[in-house]
Amino acid sequence: MQFIPFQIMMEALLWQIQHQEDQNAFKQLYQLLFFRLYQFAFSYLKSKENAEEVVNDVFLSLWQKRHELDNISNFNVYLYVAVKNASLNLLRKNKLPAPLSLNDLTVNHLHLSINPESLLITAELRSGIREAIEQLPPRCKLIFKLIKEDHLSYREVAAILNVSVKTVDAQLCLALKKLSFILLPLWKEYKSVPIALGNF
Repeated sequence: MQFIPFQIMMEALLWQIQHQEDQNAFKQLYQLLFFRLYQFAFSYLKSKENAEEVVNDVFLSLWQKRHELDNISNFNVYLYVAVKNASLNLLRKNKLPAPLSLNDLTVNHLHLSINPESLLITAELRSGIREAIEQLPPRCKLIFKLIKEDHLSYREVAAILNVSVKTVDAQLCLALKKLSFILLPLWKEYKSVPIALGNF
């Protein structure tokens, strides 16, 4: 079975949705993107139900605007910003405090995605990596997640979070340094295992 790069698959689905009103393609797009957008909404809302509601509303709006999809210059940024804005609107509507900064966000549900070369790592080491990621400060953890888990570019993350590319770069470097320090004892035990955090 041939592997189709994520971005190419997403563009193909978007074309089918816009030009063929393909509901099956829309369902595939939803399944492809739901979890990462849900995680992002949850970081603002701290509620599973509200995060699901926000993401579903964003997808409903997307289907309603399906004939205008080619007007969106960067679909990744568009979706994440839509989820962020909908989350903040819901907080305002419910008269709940909105996060004052990225450090107020709760980044949970981080799952570890490992490149094929690192599949041999043990459950203990995998658990150690997860625990190390959980120890990162909220802003570091969110930026690490968006780049390493959601595979967004530095520019996309900067646009979504309304920060500079330099801030994104600095926070990712900080995250990788902290992870290297935390994981050093574990890595010494598993010298033969090819692990590179940059490939997660």
